[in-house]
Amino acid sequence: MNEDQLDLGASFDPVPHISAPERQAARQNPAARVAVCDLTPGTSIEGVYLLSAKETRQTRQGKPFYKLRVGDRTGTADCTVWEVSSVSGDPKVGELVTLSARVTEYQGKAQLEATRVAPAPAGTAEPRDFLPSTYRDIEELRGFLQFHIGSVYDRDYAALLHLIFDDPAFFETFTTAPAAKVYHHAYLGGLVEHTVSVAETCDFVAQQYGRVDRDLLLTSALLHDIGKTRELAFETTIDFTDAGKFLGHVIQGVMLVNEKAAEVPGFPEAKLQQLLHCIVSHHGELEWGSPKRPKTIEALILHHIDNLDAKVKGFLEIVDGSRDAPWTDLRNLFRRPLHVPRAAHQEEDFLPPGEDDFGGVSS
Repeated sequence: MNEDQLDLGASFDPVPHISAPERQAARQNPAARVAVCDLTPGTSIEGVYLLSAKETRQTRQGKPFYKLRVGDRTGTADCTVWEVSSVSGDPKVGELVTLSARVTEYQGKAQLEATRVAPAPAGTAEPRDFLPSTYRDIEELRGFLQFHIGSVYDRDYAALLHLIFDDPAFFETFTTAPAAKVYHHAYLGGLVEHTVSVAETCDFVAQQYGRVDRDLLLTSALLHDIGKTRELAFETTIDFTDAGKFLGHVIQGVMLVNEKAAEVPGFPEAKLQQLLHCIVSHHGELEWGSPKRPKTIEALILHHIDNLDAKVKGFLEIVDGSRDAPWTDLRNLFRRPLHVPRAAHQEEDFLPPGEDDFGGVSS
């Protein structure tokens, strides 16, 4: 499924792992009432949520009904409105709505059947406050990003990175933006989280193999998804801009880096071409949206590490929504059932052995 296609029936829910403090904050938010992560089948709710999708459908008997998707910072839920008259005020996608609904369950996921939906009163909250966000400390991620920028010693690449990221407005945009609309890191802060992870791994891999230009690889890791700051809008909902739909982030990233490199006095053409090649080929294959396939060792490494981080994060986001089931269903990014990992230290009844268990004397 293409990212710019909405499928309300699919289970591609870009919900990050939610930390305990975030869950508590969501529960205490009077506008949200019941956080999406806490929806319990068999109960009724009333509160304010962000409307992220709206579609009119028909029953087999030809009766119209609404299929909505609503959410908050902790996730999203499909919502059915069987009576069209229950929706008043013509709420728009990207706006906050007040709804009354009964919580049901389908294939292990909480869903809603609404009896009332209306635009939330002005000033209730900011739509952006309801968008999902990274569970990691954003200031820590910004610090990691700056650390990796500062670790590039090549004079030309360092000058380019500082020219781009030392702009406060751009730095704020980059570290706030999501990395995707769906599938992986599809939440505020997702772009910097993904970029830092890719840069960390590229730095490690560069030390394992000879003849790898470490500064080129790290620079390309830091800039490979920079076009997503132009591809995605995230003020009310996470969606594609017109430029994102026309060009995509790969082409826009190449354009942005090329523009900025022209502002660096004497930036070598050969270095620029190698850097742009890494960016333009980081999707790896033509059928995966890559205008070019990797032709340098740095481009090859970047592609595989970018793909690895996206797939691992996508896997974890899918299994995080599986509740206590050992397997997910097959309606996901990988199109197959996935086994839910559970390390021993995550088991609720797991306790580390005491010294007595080994014949010792406990204190």
